[in-house]
Amino acid sequence: MLKTIPVAEAKNKFGLLMDTAQREAVAISKKGRTSAIMMPVHEYEEYEQLKLEKLQRHVAKGLEQADRGETTTVHDKGELHSLFKAIKQENRRKGVE
Repeated sequence: MLKTIPVAEAKNKFGLLMDTAQREAVAISKKGRTSAIMMPVHEYEEYEQLKLEKLQRHVAKGLEQADRGETTTVHDKGELHSLFKAIKQENRRKGVE
């Protein structure tokens, strides 16, 4: 479970927060809602690597689709937004991230 501390405590006990965040992720809440997360550097680097790998998979899939001639022409931002929304809904339906 992610440890959560209020922003006022984070400000008042910043040194302790830093010590804790070097070992485990800590959520900082403001007005009862999580507004930030501090985490160890190695966890952040792992997270960034996972994001990069996911992006690379999406780009590779898009290139494969383009090679097969599966392309779509988009004429404006609204059309693009609608297309992304439809793709996102379809992926959710399929259980794909």
